[in-house]
Amino acid sequence: MTTPLPSHTDRVRSLLAQLNDDRDAMLKLGTGVFGTAGAPMFPLDLMAFGAVKRNISTSSGFHMMIESWNMGCARSLLRIHIDTSLRFSAAWLVDKPHEFATQVLDPKGKRIDQMKDKDGERLSDARLVEVRAPEYPWLPAVYKNLSGYIHFSRGHIHDSVASIGTADNTISFEVSETDLKFPELSWVEILECFREATAMLAKFLHGYAITKQLSPSELEAAKGS
Repeated sequence: MTTPLPSHTDRVRSLLAQLNDDRDAMLKLGTGVFGTAGAPMFPLDLMAFGAVKRNISTSSGFHMMIESWNMGCARSLLRIHIDTSLRFSAAWLVDKPHEFATQVLDPKGKRIDQMKDKDGERLSDARLVEVRAPEYPWLPAVYKNLSGYIHFSRGHIHDSVASIGTADNTISFEVSETDLKFPELSWVEILECFREATAMLAKFLHGYAITKQLSPSELEAAKGS
C-alpha cells in the first residue's frame, strides 16, 4: 500500500497557484509577441516560440515535482528554467539579434555559449549570469548551487542523508523519491526563484513585443537613446 503524501503548507500551495497564473500569463504574452495569423515572422520570433514552449513545459514538470515532494528533480528543473531565460536574453547583448537567432536555428551554426556579444565577450553561462546579476541579485548564488544538480555531484549525496549522529558518529541514509525532510522555507525559496526566472523571460518577451511595433525610424531612435 502506498503511503499518502502530506499536504504542503498554505504558503506553498498559494505559490503553486501563482505558478499556474504565471503559465497562463506567459501564454498570453507569447500570443502578443507572435501576433495574429499572417503576421510577419522574424528569426527572433522562432527563438521566442521555443523559449515560451520550454518555459511552460518546465513549469508543468516543476509543479508536479513540488506536489510530489521531489526536491532533487525540482532543483534540476529550476536550473533548466533559468537557462531558458538567460539564453533568450542573450539576444539583447548582440548587435544583430535576428542574425544571432538565425545562427541558433542553423543546425550548422554555433551554440549560444560559443558566440560573442557586442563587446567581444563569449556568451557563456557565466557571462550571462554576470550581466544579469545587477538586476537579479539572487542569480549568481542560486545558479552556482543548482549547476551541481544537472550533473551527478555532492548535492545528490547530501540529499540522501537522513540524519547524522554526532554523539555516536553514525549516519543514516534515506533512499526515496520524496524529500520530506526539507522545511517549508526550502519549498518557498525554490518556488519564488522559479517565478523570478519566469518574470525574467517575460520582461524580455514584453520588450521584444514592443520593439516589433516600432517603425524603422522609431527603432533607430530607441537604439540611440
